[in-house]
Parts: sequence; C-alpha cells; structure tokens
Amino acid sequence: MDPKELQQLKAGIQKARKQEVNFAYSPNKNPKEDDALMIHPRKKPKMLLVAVKKETQNPKSMCGVVTIKSKEMTIECVGKPPTQGLIKMMRKFLISQKLNFKIHVKDEEGNTVHSDHAEEEGAETPDHMLDTFSHETDEVSDTGSDEAFTDEELAASGESLEDTEDDEDTSAEDAAAAAAEDAAQEEILRDKLTSILAALTHKVEKALGKDEEYDGKLRQQLAAVEASVNALDDPGTQSGVKAMLALLAQAPTPEKVDQKEVFAAIKEFQVQRANVETEIGSLLAKLKAHSDPRMRLIQAKGPSQALTGAASVLQGNLDAVLGDLKDWGAADPKQKVAVAKKLSASITTLNKHMASDTLINLLEKNPLGVTVSIKKPIEAALKDIEQKISI
Repeated sequence: MDPKELQQLKAGIQKARKQEVNFAYSPNKNPKEDDALMIHPRKKPKMLLVAVKKETQNPKSMCGVVTIKSKEMTIECVGKPPTQGLIKMMRKFLISQKLNFKIHVKDEEGNTVHSDHAEEEGAETPDHMLDTFSHETDEVSDTGSDEAFTDEELAASGESLEDTEDDEDTSAEDAAAAAAEDAAQEEILRDKLTSILAALTHKVEKALGKDEEYDGKLRQQLAAVEASVNALDDPGTQSGVKAMLALLAQAPTPEKVDQKEVFAAIKEFQVQRANVETEIGSLLAKLKAHSDPRMRLIQAKGPSQALTGAASVLQGNLDAVLGDLKDWGAADPKQKVAVAKKLSASITTLNKHMASDTLINLLEKNPLGVTVSIKKPIEAALKDIEQKISI
C-alpha cells in the first residue's frame, strides 16, 4: 500500500478501537499487488465492497462492520460468510502491513464462523507458538468461491452505491490516528516477539548439552533472534525462528551406550578395588604404628575404610566418583551426557590426587616389603568406565 492508503487504513483501525465501523476486503488477483481493505465510519459496507472489488478485480470479498479491542479484531459480516481461506488471506495481508490481530468472524445472525482462539485452544504450547509464527506469512491457497455479494446482487439491493459523501479534510486527524495505531501495533508486536523469544529460549535450553560445537551454533542463532526481537524486526525474527527450528531438527543423535560393556567395566573396577583392599590388608599384618593419622586409620578400621571417607587415603575422592557413577546409572537419558561429564571431572580429580599424594607413594613403596598397588589398577578401571559411558 502507498503511504497515504496505509495511513488511512491505520486511521480506520484506530477508529475501530473506539466504535463500530464499516469495512470491506478483497484479495488482489495479482500476487504482486496489495489486497484492498477499506475501513470507514460512515460509508456503507456495500459501498466499500464495490470499491475494493473494483480495485482488485476479484469477486472474492467480504464486508460488514469491525470492532477492535487491543489485539482482537471482531468482524460481523453481511452477505455470504467468508471461507477460512479468505480469512487467512486477510490475516496474511494485515501481517504484511505489520498489523497483528487475532481475528474473530460472525455471520449476519451473530453466529461465530471463525475464531483464532478456537484454533489455538489447547495448543498454545511453545512448540505450537513457534511453528505458527514461523509459518505466519506462508502462502495460503484457496480454491473456493468467496463473494459476499455478486455484482448483480449489489445492483438489485435497491441501495445507492454511488459515493455521494463529501469527506471533510481530516488529514491531520487521520495522521494522529495513524500515529496512535502505530504505537499500539508496536506494543502488540513487542509482546508477540517477546513471547516468541521466550518460547524459543525454552526450546533451546532443552536441546543444549548434546555437543559443544552444536551448542555453540544454537547460542549464536538464539543471539541473532534476540537481536531481531530487540529491534522489533518481525521479518528478521521470523527468519531467525525458521533457521533455529531447522537447526534444532538437525540435533546430533547421541550414540547408544552398550550397557553390557558398562556393567563389565564397573565389575572390573570392583575387582581392582578389592585387590587394592587385599594388598592393603596384607600390609596391616606388619604395620604397627605410624605418625600419619591416616596410617593409624588403616590399622584401626581395615583396608576398605582406608579408601573411603574424607579422612581416608583417597580423601573422599573415591566417594565422589562412586556417587557420580550411581547418579549416571539412575539419570534420565537426556541428562546422562551432563552426568557423564561430571563423573569424568571426579575421575580426573581422583587421579590427580593419587598421582601426587605422598602417603599413597609410601604405601606402594613401603619399607615393609609388602606389595601394594593402588594407582594403576584403579586408574585403569575408571578409564575403562569413562570410555564406555562416553557418548
């Protein structure tokens, strides 16, 4: 639409926010040309209908009265009720002019023939919201016959369809109304895009954690959408949402963990741990006294207690590994990757402790001549577990 026509349309919409006004709509046969939508407080619906049909050269049309409250546009049609296709074409046209409304249509008897709320009832989930938004301006195909009144019916209506009214020069008033409508539409658009961003963010957060490179792409695309939302760029946001949904559809499929191999690795770890306890138990037979309290703990509580607990040889690091391993086994499949990373970090901490702790070195190279091997068997067994659960 040219700027003057758009200003008149916005002025009419602003009037519809205050009172019931007449309207007529017809989609243009030429897809490269704009549809015709006229809103006027005084001109009769049939008069407006003649004008829009003349402009579009298309019999598809509807007319009646319209009222607007916030984001809701309610249409009461006269003549033949419009098909769903015609309503969708009108919504598409409004969106193309950056005018966003939920549309509700009634026939001459006041019966509801269409309601955007009814279409969305029970489906206002983040996924539904994103899918609807990403397809808002897709092409609408409609092969039905949609004509509020034929030319013959209009001619036979007995009404004068000649435009004999002399409109007063209300350019200043229309400009003010158009500016007010722009402000109202900006607020509607801001609410809409903010909701879309929140839904998209929720979906992205659920998808994170599968792969570091993939996570980086998700965050980068989300930042681009957020920039479009902050700029109130509706087409840019829509394009970004489509790109994000396509990226989410390409989420890497996690490899399946072989549970038998994991079980075998855990069993081998238990065997190696038992061997370590046995060797420490052999040392107890010759251990009499030592200045290190942990050595006395070994003597007092036995080999098993020597490996677990904060005051043990392994200073609680083995407990952390065992706890994370248990958490991994009980975790939801979607959380196993995150828990596996936590387990890997605990294993790294334990290995660093075993490599640097002087007491462990003393136990393995004790002056009593007893063979004790702690680091190698536990480290090897945990490495095998780590490899088996990594996906």
